[in-house]
Amino acid sequence: MRKPLIGLIGMVIITGCVATASEEPSLPQAATLTNPSVETHAELQQAIANLLGASRVVISDNAFTQYSQEVIERAPHKDANGLLIMGRSTDIPDAVQLLKQGDSCLLQHVQSGKAITLSQVRCKLEDAQ
Repeated sequence: MRKPLIGLIGMVIITGCVATASEEPSLPQAATLTNPSVETHAELQQAIANLLGASRVVISDNAFTQYSQEVIERAPHKDANGLLIMGRSTDIPDAVQLLKQGDSCLLQHVQSGKAITLSQVRCKLEDAQ
């Protein structure tokens, strides 16, 4: 009578461990955009602006379609006539990375580690180079 009970308890414990392990969230992995559109482009620009604390950010139409990371530089200073003001910029560019975690796509500021979950963007794991 004790042997079947011990076996049953062992099976319950093993099943519980397997169920718990499979429910753990996966680690975010580098990803690329699969549904580029006007809407996703706008969402990416807004998310980057939020991560960087900027009022507005401009990215290319093909951002995140080939690579998971983009480098964001500050716009150069211009005078009232629109001409570049000479001088050296010592600002370090910011990097942002598109990540896939489970079924969600995230945008992460690489330097700070802050991330935003994207609602319109669909992504796939980045191809190994």
